[in-house]
Amino acid sequence: MSKTISDPLAPATWPRWPVGPEGRSLMLSMARFQADILKTAFRGQIEALTFIQSRSDQHLQLWEELLASDYARDGFDLYCAFWRNAFQDYSEEAERFTRMGAELATQAAKRVSEEQEELTEKVARQMVM
Repeated sequence: MSKTISDPLAPATWPRWPVGPEGRSLMLSMARFQADILKTAFRGQIEALTFIQSRSDQHLQLWEELLASDYARDGFDLYCAFWRNAFQDYSEEAERFTRMGAELATQAAKRVSEEQEELTEKVARQMVM
């Protein structure tokens, strides 16, 4: 049967899990990692919705310009320009998402590494005492 470790420095609201102080650090680290994942997901959704809104506005503008044009050649030029801009926008957005994902992964890896070093030092200090 596992024993619960009482920690006088822990707040009264902290759950009494059968883990040592290093287990609590691990739990907090996991919670921070999950918060980073949610932050990344929300940031990605905001970026995607902003992009979709921009593309939808440009699509609406294309239809307005097509209906206002007098000649078929103007309509064809407008249509070709629209798709050229659309492909360029989509490729730029894919690049931004890739760059954003790499940046966030680097930050998460750095934080996990720092927390691992902190935990290792804490455990080493406890073993020396």
